[in-house]
Amino acid sequence: MATLGQKLRELRHQKGYKLNEVAEGADLSISFISLIERDKASISVENLSKLANYYNVRLFQIFQDIEEEDAHIVREEQMREWETLGDANRTNLYLLSPEENLSFKAILARIPPGSQHEEIQLQKGETFIYVKEGQLEILLPNKKPIPLSEGDSAHLASFKGTLLKNVNEDAPVTLLIVASSTTQHINKQGDMLRYVEIVQE
Repeated sequence: MATLGQKLRELRHQKGYKLNEVAEGADLSISFISLIERDKASISVENLSKLANYYNVRLFQIFQDIEEEDAHIVREEQMREWETLGDANRTNLYLLSPEENLSFKAILARIPPGSQHEEIQLQKGETFIYVKEGQLEILLPNKKPIPLSEGDSAHLASFKGTLLKNVNEDAPVTLLIVASSTTQHINKQGDMLRYVEIVQE
């Protein structure tokens, strides 16, 4: 069974096209098509339609024989144990979706108290946040801070460095984050935050 990227590469080879020819004909960049063919980026239906039109095939033909993914399950008992992983004095990101998922990342995040030292900076992508526990402050560039309490949610387009800060000095804040594959999570020092992957049973 092939992945979508493998299927698109195979289709291009069958048609005898070079990357630059497809890029010009489908009005897409060479680098983007290369990333798609290597399963390193996600593709919209609109751009997939451009490729299908250029290759003179129907969309359903592209999806024939594409490998189906297994379900990625994280059980409640694993969720209860997540706090024992990572460093309690640091911001921890627990990856709930497969690491190789190319369209989005589902993350359980914990920011410890005293967020003047610990925070999450978002860059280059879209992010949905649900506050599971605690109080959060969102700092958008050149705007007033936005407070969020337990049960609140926000959808953010973050390209310049939106900050997520714990406003409580005594308790951590726990967030469910669903972010696009391009979104970067950075700490106060400018380093990429690593994910703790919760191993499936």
